Amino acid sequence: MELVLPGTGASSNVSIDNVGQVVSQTSAPFSSGGFNPRVNYKEMLLSRGVLFLASQKTEMTSADFGQPKIVLTEQTSILGISITGKSAAQANRKAWALYDSLQQELTRLRKDEVSRRDISIQGVLDDYRVKLNQARANVTEFQQRSFLVSLAQFELLVASLQSLKEKQIYLHAQVKNLANYRHGLSQNLGVSSDLAGKAFILQSDVEFRGLLKELDASTALLSEYQSRWGEGHPKVIAEQLRYNAAKKSLLNRSNEIAGPHASTSFTSLNLELNPKRAQMFADLIEASALHSGIQAELADLKRTELQLSDQVKLYARESAVLDRLQKEFDLAEAIFTSAAARIEAGKADVFASYPVVQVLTTPSTPTEVDSPITVLGLVAGAVGIIFITSGVTVLCNRRRLVKLLLKRN
Repeated sequence: MELVLPGTGASSNVSIDNVGQVVSQTSAPFSSGGFNPRVNYKEMLLSRGVLFLASQKTEMTSADFGQPKIVLTEQTSILGISITGKSAAQANRKAWALYDSLQQELTRLRKDEVSRRDISIQGVLDDYRVKLNQARANVTEFQQRSFLVSLAQFELLVASLQSLKEKQIYLHAQVKNLANYRHGLSQNLGVSSDLAGKAFILQSDVEFRGLLKELDASTALLSEYQSRWGEGHPKVIAEQLRYNAAKKSLLNRSNEIAGPHASTSFTSLNLELNPKRAQMFADLIEASALHSGIQAELADLKRTELQLSDQVKLYARESAVLDRLQKEFDLAEAIFTSAAARIEAGKADVFASYPVVQVLTTPSTPTEVDSPITVLGLVAGAVGIIFITSGVTVLCNRRRLVKLLLKRN
C-alpha cells in the first residue's frame, strides 16, 4: 500500500468584537527544511509500539508479524509500504493492522501534545485571569465610591451642558426680538402691555361696557343741549347730572375690576369698533407674556448650567481615573480572551506537529505467491542432492583417496 501526506497548510483568523483577534496558522509539513515528516512516519512504522499494536490486532506475536519494508519516493510525500504473510488474506490483514496502528499512535501523540500544551498555557492563563479580576475589581470599587459610574455618563453630561448653552443663546435672541417687538407695539399704541391687559379686562366686562355706552350717549346729548340752550337750561342740568352719574359709576366699576385710574385711558376706547387695534393689543399682551416666560426659562437654565458646570468639574477628574482603570481592564480582558482563544484554536489544530496521513493506494491482495518460487526450489534441490551425494561419496572413499594422494606425492 501507499500512504500520502498532504502538503498544504491551513490558517484561520477570528476577530472578537471590541476585544481583539486570534490568528491560528498551520504550516505545511514540508515547509521546514529541518526535518521530513515522511522519515518520522517511516521510523514510527518500524517502531516497537506500532508493530506491537499491529501484531495484537492480527493476534500474532511481534516476531511472527515481522517488519514491513518502507520506500520513500523522492520529490513526493508518498510512503510505499510492503509486508508479507503466510497467505494473501493474512498479508492484507497485516497491512491494514499496520495502518490502523499508525493512526492510533498518531492520535495518542496528538492528544498528549495538546494536553501538555494546555497544562503549560493554563498557568499563564491563570495569571491573566488574576490580572483581569483585579482590573475588574478596581473599576467596580471606583464606581462604588464615586459619583461617576461610566464614561458615557460624563459624555452625556458634557453634551447636556453644551446643549444647554446653545439653547440659552437661542433664547437670548428670542428675548431680544420680543423686547423690540413689544417696545414697537407699545409706542405705536401708546399703552404698555399692562394697560393693554387692563383694557381687555374692562372691555370684556358687560357692566363696564354698558356704563361706557351710557356715558357716550350722555356726552352726546349734553353737548347738543349745551349748544342749543346753554348751561342753565333744565334739560342741560338734568343731562349733566346723568353724565356725572354715569362717569362716577364707570370710574367705580373700573377701579373695582382693573385697579385705580385704569379707566382714565379707556373711557373713550371701544375695541369692538376697531378689530385691528384690538388685535394689536392682543399681540402686545402675548409678546409681553412670552418675554416674561422666556426670561424665567433663561433664569432657570442659568441655574441648571451652574449646577451642570460644577458636576462637570467634579466628573472631569473622576472620568480621567475611570478611563485609566477601564483601559487597564480592557487590556487585561483582551489579553485573557486572546490567550483563551489561542488555546481553543490550538486544540482544533491537531495536525501541526503530526500531519494528517491518508491512504493513497489501499493494501493490495496478492494474486500469486512471492516465495518460495517452484523452479528455483527444484534447481536448489537438485544442486543440494548433487552436493550431498558428492559429500557422502568422498566420505565413504576417504581412505582410498588418501592412499592415492600419498602415492602421487
